[in-house]
Amino acid sequence: MLARKRPRLLPVYDNVVKCLLGSPSHFWLPLHTALRADGNALHHTLLDLRKRAGVPEAVSALRVCDIVLWMAHCEDHRSSRCPGHGTLSP
Repeated sequence: MLARKRPRLLPVYDNVVKCLLGSPSHFWLPLHTALRADGNALHHTLLDLRKRAGVPEAVSALRVCDIVLWMAHCEDHRSSRCPGHGTLSP
């Protein structure tokens, strides 16, 4: 709910993302560090993806990251090929 209310501040961390990334003791701080590393390289890559996909500029880089992570894992997660399938609440 917080990610929806503050989309430029907090990433989505739903069951699909949790299953993909595991359950790190900290999620937001390492993501923040990754977005700022190497002169904000990941941040710029996400903005480039947004532009190439034709997504409006109102969509933040953080939301693009959410989309990429979710799309990378949602099919495997739903199809029971995921080792975490059924272990997390829907």
